[in-house]
Amino acid sequence: MIRVILTLLVAHLIGVVLAALLGSGSLRRALGVAAVAPVATSVWAVGQLAGSAEPAEASLTWVAGLDLALTFRIDAVALLMTLLVSGIGTMVFVYAMGYFPADATGGRFAATLLAFSVSMLGLVWADSVWTLFIFWEFTSITSFLLVGYKHTDPAVRTAARRALLITGGGGLVLLAGLLLLAESAGTTTISALGGVSGDRATLAAICILVGAATKSAQVPFHVWLPGAMAAPTPVSAYLHSATMVKAGVLLVAVTGASFAAVAPFKILGIGIGLGSVVWGAIGALRHRDAKLILAWGTVSQLGLLITLLAVGTGKAVFAAVAILFAHALFKAALFLVVGEIDVRTGTRSIDELGGLWRSMPIAFATATAAGLSMAGAPPLLGFAAKEAAVEAVLTLDGLDRFLVGSAVIGGSILTVAYTLRFLLGVFGPGPATPVRPRRLLMTVPAVLLGGAGLIGFVVLGGVDDIVGPAATELNSASSVYGLLRWPGFTTAFGISCGILAGGAVLGWVASRSSRPAPRTIGAMQSDRFLDGTIQRSRQITALVQHGSLPVYAATMAAAALLAALPFLGGLGTGHLAGWNSPVEAVLCAAIVGSAVAGAFVGSRLGAALTLGAVGTGVAGIFVLYGAPDLALTQLLVETIVVVGFVVGLGHLSQSFPKVDRTWRTVRLVVSVLGGTGVALALAASGADPAGQAPVAELATAAVTDGGGNNVVNVILTDIRALDTLGEVVVLATVAIGILALANARLSGEAS
Repeated sequence: MIRVILTLLVAHLIGVVLAALLGSGSLRRALGVAAVAPVATSVWAVGQLAGSAEPAEASLTWVAGLDLALTFRIDAVALLMTLLVSGIGTMVFVYAMGYFPADATGGRFAATLLAFSVSMLGLVWADSVWTLFIFWEFTSITSFLLVGYKHTDPAVRTAARRALLITGGGGLVLLAGLLLLAESAGTTTISALGGVSGDRATLAAICILVGAATKSAQVPFHVWLPGAMAAPTPVSAYLHSATMVKAGVLLVAVTGASFAAVAPFKILGIGIGLGSVVWGAIGALRHRDAKLILAWGTVSQLGLLITLLAVGTGKAVFAAVAILFAHALFKAALFLVVGEIDVRTGTRSIDELGGLWRSMPIAFATATAAGLSMAGAPPLLGFAAKEAAVEAVLTLDGLDRFLVGSAVIGGSILTVAYTLRFLLGVFGPGPATPVRPRRLLMTVPAVLLGGAGLIGFVVLGGVDDIVGPAATELNSASSVYGLLRWPGFTTAFGISCGILAGGAVLGWVASRSSRPAPRTIGAMQSDRFLDGTIQRSRQITALVQHGSLPVYAATMAAAALLAALPFLGGLGTGHLAGWNSPVEAVLCAAIVGSAVAGAFVGSRLGAALTLGAVGTGVAGIFVLYGAPDLALTQLLVETIVVVGFVVGLGHLSQSFPKVDRTWRTVRLVVSVLGGTGVALALAASGADPAGQAPVAELATAAVTDGGGNNVVNVILTDIRALDTLGEVVVLATVAIGILALANARLSGEAS
């Protein structure tokens, strides 16, 4: 299985490269190449679902000693999401070939869209917290690039930045939650997570819900999603139906069982979901842009999914998975229809559209089928899924029944209302809107996805074979439930009829309203907060990073002294010795003398030489203690530094600027304090050694694990690899700074 998974992932990455290269000639050709990997993945997923394959796991080790690996698991949930991600992705790629003009060039869009697709695939396949987090962040980055595709527009750049900062910030909170969950459960493998409890588990639950809410655009983090409508319609359709916004829902689904005993998970989840159901539906009823109506509707419907998953019963989980599947189909179809309307009429405003049921009959039929499925009307897949949700409410009692019932029943009424308002506003009576000729590549994907709701209702048993196992993976109690084509004259069916009737009345009233679209207050406040944060960060940076080297040195010396204070309690002198040999005493005296001379010497060249003398003396100490490699390294560094100083100082004045006695005294005091702090810390730490140094173990591991006979080199390149990399970066930065100063001096002299 690992070969299949890696092959599919590599195929996507190859497609990204090819799309970027081929796009310079034709965007349509780049999109065609990019669609190959999603098509192959869709076919594979269908084959796996048809074969009823057992869950399979695959792992690609990254750092074995740190238990870091890319770990994947293909189970029923992953296959369902793969079918949606790659299946709808295929439709979106084909649709995009008709959406953009035939002579459009540039492969950036096609490559980024495919990179977004593979990021989502990696997320749904992930079976470790590390793998999930990596691909989670990839989706944030690639969606930022897609939303900001028209980057020359300031409003688009603002929307893309808003999406990145909210979802990226949520990703950091999610990382904290995943680490806490892994610590509480004793494993980093998602499929092996057990039930957790306690304060740490509570904090993990809150962090994970916040991360999920940011990605799935739940209140109060929803403001990025309507702004993301600045992206091209293929992106909107893909992002809202099968990918980005479903990531948070999937996260709540796969971690919900672990938090069954954590009460705040359920309370906060229902609260976030219920608030999003209501506020998202209100937004859909108020906006007049067809795309924004669908976007706000997505906020509401995702809130319903979060509510059902948070309550966590077998029936509720089954209903959530069924709605997730149906939602992906009808929402993708509706967005594709709106995109076609936008291209053929030049507008998405329901105030400017009318009579399209005659001039665009195929789009009208597609939108009607998808819209009725979204509203939960028979005979469509959305009806069966909504019926399962209503039945799940009836199995509850007490406060849970009231809250979840409010979300399901109240949210469904509002969904019917804004669906009817959308259909009447776009296709209903009004002056006939002129339309351009139909583009077949845009029409076919929308028709297929819109008709899938009807086909799914006809072959409901096949849908059950997809939805049922996925729900059972999440909650074993879901195994006894199934979707019903005709539930009979039950209480749930009566409630469904009431929902349709009540929603139709409300939708008709809302469609008659001509109130202007509301101001995007939440988005504006979010942008102001972000702008204010950036402005304050600049002020703080200007305050603490003002460029004064003496102040930096004084701050570091004071910090060193303060850090040494806790060690004073363990300070002793019995372990201290003046020197072990006369040569060592001479070298130490030379080092101290060179350092003191460097503090009083007046020429830059003299200061460089005294600094080199200090380093050379330290190299001699290394030789005395049997570390010739460190001595050679020290000498090499000192030589390079001295030569660099000499070369750089050749373009500066020979002497330091004159300073008064007070400022020199301050410098000496700062230096003495810094040195005293380091000396005290070393003396105190040496008084209480923590066991014996693992010299033998390091020597053995250097050969067996590091593949080298030089223990020091192995430590530097393997054990302290990141530290060594940081030192190299610092040295390179210093070299660049010296070169910049020299060039600036030369440029000043030339001018």
